[in-house]
Amino acid sequence: MNGLTDRNELRRWDASHASAKVVEYFSQRACDYQTKSLRFPWAWMRAAELAAIRGLLGDVEGGEILELGAGAGFYTRDLVGRGARHVWAVDMSDAMLAMLPSGPITPVLGDAQTMRLSRRFKLLVSTGMLEFVRDASAVLANAAYHAEPGACFVLLVPRTSVFGRLYRRFHRAHGLRIHLFDRNWFETNAPRTGWLVRSVVRVPPFSLAVRLVRTE
Repeated sequence: MNGLTDRNELRRWDASHASAKVVEYFSQRACDYQTKSLRFPWAWMRAAELAAIRGLLGDVEGGEILELGAGAGFYTRDLVGRGARHVWAVDMSDAMLAMLPSGPITPVLGDAQTMRLSRRFKLLVSTGMLEFVRDASAVLANAAYHAEPGACFVLLVPRTSVFGRLYRRFHRAHGLRIHLFDRNWFETNAPRTGWLVRSVVRVPPFSLAVRLVRTE
């Protein structure tokens, strides 16, 4: 599919297992989510996270990328701005997908644990999504299904730490339960789902940026 894809081609998949609370929470915040992410302190955090994700992804120019948990499109915009040929942006929230910019982007309404596309990708990315799903290993397995041999999958997740626990407490106050991760979790679950851990980078104040490579 080329960069001229009609944005009305919103692909819909079964999201029956999605957390209704997570979808409701983010849908209610969709209209100003992108704007708030550019303000302090979120802007400072995003700058550090973006640098880490860019470093692990490398050159994206001309690539077709699967983004799991695109939200309002912070990283989608960066990928397109850096020359990605096309981004398939998956999210469970209609309201979030409606905030994506115009351009070579196909919005996909679906659950990263279960949705299916009829293509494979060399580059996959997921930022700020894995902590909210019911089964994080299912996301890795489904990403492997959509990955070409040798593909790169870059993730950003909250780290098991003091600040990570504060982040978890913040979401718990809004009725959401989230997962925290460490290197061991990826080294245990990645090989079980078709991935090898290539790099794990600590990103202040509480995140991990992880680069996985699809096994042959």
